[in-house]
Amino acid sequence: MSRPIAQAIVVLALALAGCDAAKEPMSKAREAEAAGKVAEAKALYAEVCKAAEGSPFCPVAKQRIEALTVREATTLVAEEQYGKAKELSATVTDAPAKRAFEALAKTRAMSSAAAFEEANASADKAAARAKMEELAGQSSPVADKAKEWLTKNGPALLLDEVKAACKPDGTGSCVDLGKKIAKLFPTSPEAAEAKALVDADAKRLHPLLKQAEALLVQRLEISNWKSKYDLCLKQAEPSPGGYEMQVCKTEVGIPEDRGDPFSTSFLEGAWKKKLTEIHDPGWVKSLEDRWGKIESSGIYDPASLPKPGESK
Repeated sequence: MSRPIAQAIVVLALALAGCDAAKEPMSKAREAEAAGKVAEAKALYAEVCKAAEGSPFCPVAKQRIEALTVREATTLVAEEQYGKAKELSATVTDAPAKRAFEALAKTRAMSSAAAFEEANASADKAAARAKMEELAGQSSPVADKAKEWLTKNGPALLLDEVKAACKPDGTGSCVDLGKKIAKLFPTSPEAAEAKALVDADAKRLHPLLKQAEALLVQRLEISNWKSKYDLCLKQAEPSPGGYEMQVCKTEVGIPEDRGDPFSTSFLEGAWKKKLTEIHDPGWVKSLEDRWGKIESSGIYDPASLPKPGESK
């Protein structure tokens, strides 16, 4: 017998021996998997490769271990054990299992759990509070946890934001944050402390808001002039010298010493400066919306300004 043929026989014999050694744990692993015994099945599939690394059963056993790991993670998610499910994702190596874990990570349960963990560990408490409010409003498994977090941490965090906002150069809207803490935690000591800060800022804002209101009235006056003037010109008989233009200015009531009666450049400069002095984003947005409404449609909505020392 030639040497190559002898070697081939030896290799075949070893392979058959490996198959025999791996056959029993493979059979038991399949039985355990069919019975839903995931942990037991994974352990038995691992024994297949230990019994015979070169066995053709070994690659199959490895694939079943990865598939069962995905199944195990899915069960953990259903049991709301998101951390353990996430840990399992690092143990798989083949492409199908990795794709399965990527899909699992995108589910509402896993993505919301990841968002909760990130917010809970965040050093940016204002951003964490905003994220927890978002999660608490969702129909996700972590909604209750987010609500618990907010009940525990919300009043103090909101008060910190109110303190940062309720000053001339503050960050955020003092008036809006004051409303928020009063609505969410009305009986808390933090809400009472916040109200004092908001009222103090309202005292600072009162004269500035009155001045802004006067500028709005001036913008309305120019808008009204323009509308009446355009209507007058439309109805007037044209003359060679453009005399009707002066007639219409007089009829509308535009002062004679007014240069360009419809120019708003100077008024807009004063307006922008006043908004900068007011600074509070909540008030600024409201004022900008009202200014825009006058510009677009000539409509002026009078505002109810807070009294000095009182919040909006």
